[in-house]
Amino acid sequence: MLLAVVMLVTGVLSYGVSGARLHEGSRAPGSPLRSRSWWIGTALQGAGFLFTLFARRFLPLLLVQACVTSALAVTAVIQHVQGVRRLRLSDAGAIAAVIGGIVLLSMVTVAGPVPPIQPRFLYVIVGCALICAAGLALPAGPAAHGLLSGFGFSFSAICARLLMGDHTHPLWRFWELPLLNWISGVLIVLGMVLGQVHLTKGLARGHAAPVLGCNYGMATVFPAGFGLFLLDEHTRPGSWLQVVLGMGLALVGAFWLLRSEDDAGALNSSDAHV
Repeated sequence: MLLAVVMLVTGVLSYGVSGARLHEGSRAPGSPLRSRSWWIGTALQGAGFLFTLFARRFLPLLLVQACVTSALAVTAVIQHVQGVRRLRLSDAGAIAAVIGGIVLLSMVTVAGPVPPIQPRFLYVIVGCALICAAGLALPAGPAAHGLLSGFGFSFSAICARLLMGDHTHPLWRFWELPLLNWISGVLIVLGMVLGQVHLTKGLARGHAAPVLGCNYGMATVFPAGFGLFLLDEHTRPGSWLQVVLGMGLALVGAFWLLRSEDDAGALNSSDAHV
C-alpha cells in the first residue's frame, strides 16, 4: 500500500511537469510533433499514467483520479515561476477549490471489489470513444478540447482499473487473457491517444490552467459516476453534506478558471500575487 501511495505521488508530479511542457510545445511554431518540449511532456504524461496504473491496482479509482487532479496545481506553480502566466491570489484559490472539492468527494467514497470485465462496461466505453473521436471533427474552443481530453483519459483510466483489478488474469500471462481484456487494453491506448490529441489542441489555443482544469475535472467526475453506478463504489452513510460541499467547491473553482481568458491572463496590479 505504501508503494502504491509513492507511485501515486510520483505520477502526480509527472503529470504536473508534463502539463507545463505540453503547453509550451503545443504553441511552438509549426507542428507540435517537431517540438522537443511536446515530446518531453508526452513522455512525462506516459510515465505518469504508468505510475498511477500501479496505484489503481490497490487504491480506489476515484481516489487516484482525485489525486491526479492536484497535478493542475503543480503545472500552475511551474508556469508562475517561469513567468508564463502569473497567478493571482484568486487563481490560486480557484485551483485549491477544485482540488479540495474533488479530494473531499474521494474521501467519502467507498470502493467495492472490482467486478470482472463485462460486455456492458465495454459498450459504455466504446460509446465514449466514438463521442471523443467525433469531437475531433467539430469546431471547439480550448475548454471543449479540455473536456474531451479528460473524457478520453477517463475511459482509459476506467479500463486500466478493470484490467489491474482482474486478479484471475495477470497481465504478464498475456497469452491467456480473455477477449474482453484485450479489448480493454486497446481502449486504454485509444483513450490515451484521443485525450492527447484533444489536450494538444486545447493547449495550443488557450491558457494551461483552464484547459487542464477541464481535463482533470472530467477525468475525475466521469470515472466517479462510472464507479458509483457500475463498479459498486458508493458514498459513506450520512456523507451527503460533504458530497454537496465537495461538488460546490469543485464547480465554483472550475467556473472561475473558465472565465474570460483575457481576464485570466491579465496582470492586475491591484491583486496580490502568489
